[in-house]
Amino acid sequence: MFNDTKLEILESVNLTTIKTICGDVQPYLKNYTFEDDISLEVTHRAFCDQHSELELCRYLRIDHQIYIILDLKEWSDHIELYLYRCKPDFA
Repeated sequence: MFNDTKLEILESVNLTTIKTICGDVQPYLKNYTFEDDISLEVTHRAFCDQHSELELCRYLRIDHQIYIILDLKEWSDHIELYLYRCKPDFA
């Protein structure tokens, strides 16, 4: 795991940074399909140390892009985040 990318954990209401961490961000492709044929495409995943602020539906800023955590997996020594990139005009 390479901790070479800055991840800003954002407050959900006004998207201000509450904590900055480092992690390994990789391209990834997975589709989540919900009722009524709503589909979201996860385009990245991130590996980083566990932090209490990392939770489902939390926003992250990575390289001036906003992502939302759609899924996460906790391991003994790190956490794996599945990220959906928000539209450019989101913030």
